[in-house]
Amino acid sequence: MDNEKMFDEFLGINTFERDNNIYQATYYRDLITIFNEVSMEPEDILVDFGCGLGRVLFYGNSRHYCRTVGIESDAEIYNGLIKNKEMYQSKFLEQEDRMYFHNIDAAQYEIGDEDNYFYFFNPFSIEVFKKVLANIISSVKKNPRDIYVITYYPTFEYQKEIRDSRYFVLKKIVKLSGYEEDPDEKVYVYHLSRYFV
Repeated sequence: MDNEKMFDEFLGINTFERDNNIYQATYYRDLITIFNEVSMEPEDILVDFGCGLGRVLFYGNSRHYCRTVGIESDAEIYNGLIKNKEMYQSKFLEQEDRMYFHNIDAAQYEIGDEDNYFYFFNPFSIEVFKKVLANIISSVKKNPRDIYVITYYPTFEYQKEIRDSRYFVLKKIVKLSGYEEDPDEKVYVYHLSRYFV
């Protein structure tokens, strides 16, 4: 836990003060493992659906300087996210214009023409996930580009939906810190090629 707080302090954010059962942050030790396996460039855009207080996005931005988009439907959590954004950007000034956050339902987010990395930690029902995947595929058809979908601890329904879409190829499975105790503690990274649509 001390390591978690240390990372928060380094990033200038607070992702702990939350007595909300809905909100669950990805451990920093797991983020390090994930981003060791999934590298991004400054021109890439990481979209986190159900981003909570923004831990994934702030860490990803600080490590890869990638642009970020956070989607959070819970108004109370969103308010905490905006506070974190202000604290983070007061420390990392050059990133001010590279981070965007939206207080909307996931299916309402219009996929940006350059959005190319999508992160999911089982943030919503399978019905919403289907709509979001359809939005991503539709966006790639309009503006061809390579897409990566990163699913943390994905449910069977999430995995099946991605597989059944027939557009995504499983590129790698990343085992996380709790894998020995819980074999579901892993990340699936899927690739959608611009040539598949």
